[in-house]
Amino acid sequence: MAPTYKNIENTFDSLCNLVYANRLKEALNLLEILMEGLHNSDFALQHEDINQTYQMLLEYNFKGIPDPQRNTIFSKLKVSLLELADRVRQQALTLTGMHIYQLKSRIESEKESTKEEATRKIDTYSFELEFTKLLNYSELSAQNSRNETLPSISPKLFQQMWLTDKYTETDLLLIKAIRESENLSWHEKCLAVSAITLSLINCYDKEKFSALCEFYKDREPQVWQRAFAGIVIAAFIYDKRIGLYPKIQSKLAECFSDPRFSSDLNNFLLQILKSFETENITRKFREEILPDVQKFESKIRQKLDLDNIINSELIEDKNPDWGQIFEDNPDLLNKVEKMSEMQMEGLDLFMGAFSMLKNFDFFREISNWFRPFYKENENAQNSINDQIKAKQAFLSGLEDSFYICNSDKYSFCFNIKQMPGEQGSNIMGLFNMEAENMRELTREDGILNKPGKDSFVFTQYIQDLYRFFKLHPFRADFRDIFNLHWDIASNWLIQNMADNTSIIRNLAEFYFGKQHFSEALELFQALANKPETDQAVLEKLAYCYQMKGDYKSAVEYYKKAELFDANRLWSLKKIIYCYRKLGNIDQALKWSLEAAALEQDDAYIQTMLGNCYLDLEQYEVALNHYFRVEILSPENKKIQRPIAWCCFVLGKLDLANNYFRNIMDDDCTANDLMNAGHIEFCAGNKPKAITYYLSAISTEGYSFKHFLQTLDFDKHYLICNGVDPAEIQLIIDYLRYK
Repeated sequence: MAPTYKNIENTFDSLCNLVYANRLKEALNLLEILMEGLHNSDFALQHEDINQTYQMLLEYNFKGIPDPQRNTIFSKLKVSLLELADRVRQQALTLTGMHIYQLKSRIESEKESTKEEATRKIDTYSFELEFTKLLNYSELSAQNSRNETLPSISPKLFQQMWLTDKYTETDLLLIKAIRESENLSWHEKCLAVSAITLSLINCYDKEKFSALCEFYKDREPQVWQRAFAGIVIAAFIYDKRIGLYPKIQSKLAECFSDPRFSSDLNNFLLQILKSFETENITRKFREEILPDVQKFESKIRQKLDLDNIINSELIEDKNPDWGQIFEDNPDLLNKVEKMSEMQMEGLDLFMGAFSMLKNFDFFREISNWFRPFYKENENAQNSINDQIKAKQAFLSGLEDSFYICNSDKYSFCFNIKQMPGEQGSNIMGLFNMEAENMRELTREDGILNKPGKDSFVFTQYIQDLYRFFKLHPFRADFRDIFNLHWDIASNWLIQNMADNTSIIRNLAEFYFGKQHFSEALELFQALANKPETDQAVLEKLAYCYQMKGDYKSAVEYYKKAELFDANRLWSLKKIIYCYRKLGNIDQALKWSLEAAALEQDDAYIQTMLGNCYLDLEQYEVALNHYFRVEILSPENKKIQRPIAWCCFVLGKLDLANNYFRNIMDDDCTANDLMNAGHIEFCAGNKPKAITYYLSAISTEGYSFKHFLQTLDFDKHYLICNGVDPAEIQLIIDYLRYK
């Protein structure tokens, strides 16, 4: 039986990890397993050659024969083993019958000639255009030259660039021609960059890395951002592999030398992290926003006459009566405002809305998932009737829209084309109004000025990638970059930057703000390990440990943060909390007393003191602290529970009874009913005690077994308050009959 995609990928990943760990013999054994059933003699010969070379290297080493080239040979062996594994993996995947590998087999035979022809067309067009200018042809000749079809990246060429495992000299000549061409449009170059990126994601190749670096260094608008995205994504996929390739390290070092690199990396990584929120945002919109909108649909329909909404008067009116509608549901207004803020921040709000609009014929061609939206595109032009006056304004507004990704813009156009009657025209009119408002906003706030514009290009491209990897019919054939573990702190790119503090801090704060404490912890830990760190880093690192339940580590860093003069009381409170969670009451008390010396009238500190003394069974002292909390924080009704309990334990039954009655007036628990029953039992009011006990037992989630456990724990206090021990067993038996 042929191995499955998952088995092949798992074996390949394990093999690579063994190579990175310098366990080459085990890696060779796994490669042999991966080669089973391929019947490829070339693979077998290369495998044997690597195996023998490694065996000889070990022999020389352990016979004490000096070999100054040993480390170099060892590194080359690792590279040879990984690159053979790349080829074996690709052939093994071909046998799985997956769609893209069937496509790959079909285009394999003709790819060289197609690429050579594409290179000739690009070069020939450039030459002819320059020749025309040089000879100063007549206006007619020049006009004819301009009317010739511009060179482009055909769907077949895109597929071949994507599905080529290792780029040949022909490929590199083509890519060079594409990159250097002054006549190939920016959007065609974007397609080429996306094809190279997909190809690198699919199969490692140092030449693909180098090509993307060259596109990045050119800084051609729209193109370099996509190239940079490919570089960073590949740098995370092949993080441990980069160190084996001096050429890649050299190319990346050239990128580092650009003073804008750090800012570019910061912007891109923030946007890729935001993409991980997409599923949560889509669910939030579906579960929280839409139900409220549907709930108020009839009221909105009535107030705004929605059945006749599309008319010239309403389109020209920019101030409809939204205020009164949202006053009826202020929570909906708050949610909508929050979603608008998220949209402006670059979070993906439209995945849910447009995910069902990827079935148009346009998206059957893979290259179109990555095609930038521009108003001259024939697919966009053909989707709108030429008779519609707002057509060009609509397409122009859609091109300028920075909060909708390219893929969704095409979906929007095709969906409008399918709308009946004037509905499409009306929606275009409303969109044009909104687009003009957004243009005004961008003019006022400078949103699309550098480097803000770069961030939005990153955002749109990442969202295009997200839709491809999550929605394409054959997405199971692709390595989903959004399922990667983005180990930022230890990544080669981050580690080899001259100063990575700012990037790590920004990403840590993002994770922290989104309550992704595990990811934030790794980054704050990296910052805390630096020679100079600040109090906030230590505090947030400690907080991450606390939220992960590692209270011991949390205490360690809270103590380091507490050494700073600022905000010391906050750190002390956290230390107290963590010691109590660790069950170390003595230390919790010690730090509570230290905190109280700084601030006597803090309700939290007084509560912690009361809790510590309660745990140490010093009830009188605990009670005094609880009384102080009651004065400092009279609105805190929960403090009445420990007060009532301390009064009961100390035999102050009347006072305990008063407090328990106050508790009973609010939302009481089964434990409150038990304690109230204890008071009546000690006071000799057995019928009332029975009533409370029965109420406790009948409380949801509280059984007779719970009652027995609680009574056994409290028995000592009942006896100290004068209850006959024999009576306790009698009341248990009595309740069994009930």
